[in-house]
Amino acid sequence: MTESGSGQSPASDSGDALRLSAAGGAASAWITLLTTEHYNLQTARAGTIGEANGRASMFLGAVSAGLIALGFYGHPGRNAGTTIFQVVVLSSLAFLGLVTFVRCLEISIDDWQFCRRITQLRAIYAELVPELADNLRAVAGAEQAIVMLTPRRKPFQRMLSVAGSVGVITSVVVGADAGILVYGLNAPLAAALPAGVATGLLAVCFTVRFQSARWKGVEAFPAE
Repeated sequence: MTESGSGQSPASDSGDALRLSAAGGAASAWITLLTTEHYNLQTARAGTIGEANGRASMFLGAVSAGLIALGFYGHPGRNAGTTIFQVVVLSSLAFLGLVTFVRCLEISIDDWQFCRRITQLRAIYAELVPELADNLRAVAGAEQAIVMLTPRRKPFQRMLSVAGSVGVITSVVVGADAGILVYGLNAPLAAALPAGVATGLLAVCFTVRFQSARWKGVEAFPAE
């Protein structure tokens, strides 16, 4: 990429920091390469945000339609047909919520990785043109400095994301599904309600722990 006879970068022999002024005739190619990569990463981030919003909207729309269907069905009493209909509707919503939760979590991780790569590009800009270092300095700082909750409530931080919100709503649907199933098996309401609440709480704990495990696994890898 340089005009030197050795074909190496300007900083490869001396070990000094890379400078755009040392690129010679290849400076425009360097700029094109970096800006194209930056644009592609920004486009990828926009795609992840759009997909997450679309999947969450589809899930919430399905939940709304399912609840309306249950309301219109509204047969009084307890019978096998009513229980089967309610369980089928809620189980379908629970499945949709689960896959939406997992996919939104994947999207969130992808977005974070794209953001990290953009930050690396900003560091390269500052290295190539030191005069821009002050303008490109990171403003937000470490993640711990921008979280909305205190360290004691950090596990609930994940619930503020799209995946976390979908996970909580899905847990409510799972709990309702379990409660209706228990009630449909001729169990008393006093037993069905605690069963549904306990199942919902277990589902919430699962989603929180699953998110934390996935994020810890991703953050364990050093920056490239």
